Amino acid sequence: MTTKGEIRQTIVAVLVDVVLPLAGYYALRAFDVAETTALVLSGLPPALRVAVTFARTRRVDAMGLFVVLLVLLNLGTAALTGDARLLLVRGGWLSLLIAGWMLGSLVLGSRPVTYLACRSLLVGKADHLDRLWEAHASFRQVWRRLTAIWGGATLFGCALNIVTAYTLPVDVVPALDTGWHVGSFLVLQIITQILLRREGTLGELWRPSCTLNPATERQSGEHHHSPSR
Repeated sequence: MTTKGEIRQTIVAVLVDVVLPLAGYYALRAFDVAETTALVLSGLPPALRVAVTFARTRRVDAMGLFVVLLVLLNLGTAALTGDARLLLVRGGWLSLLIAGWMLGSLVLGSRPVTYLACRSLLVGKADHLDRLWEAHASFRQVWRRLTAIWGGATLFGCALNIVTAYTLPVDVVPALDTGWHVGSFLVLQIITQILLRREGTLGELWRPSCTLNPATERQSGEHHHSPSR
């Protein structure tokens, strides 16, 4: 169950990582700040949130490192080229790396990225998730399918970012890019929930007892005749 603290953290993250950068960019442009400078400055709030989180917890997650990397790339690109369009397209190249990581995990990794992401978010359920992974072939299949869907959508977003960055007016792209990321994230979340509910196994996590019957695990494994990876 989601706690009030988690809801508060989500709201703060959305405000700082999505609303402030977009509003900040257009506010700076309203005061005739140059496109390149506005893009760099509007990208700072998420990095400041990561810094505050690190100061409080002495920990930085993968998303935090990604945000810091993005800010450093912005600063480096602005200093070396001063090209606003190159700043706009940097997210597309990073999305390409993420898509490659997701899709590559289907071939090279022992477990797909979306499953590992879920496991890292549900820390208290990690062992139970691993038992579900070992016991149910359908559970393994749905996470591989979700990874392919998220990876494909991320790859499409990369192409869209690059095309719009070099064909549309600079001031149009930040709003369009943000709209795409928010909209695609919501659609992907809906798809994820639908597929997980149809598969059904994940519901075992929320039962009063989060332990699987060993006999059930053996029967499930024998029924699916599918080796775990």
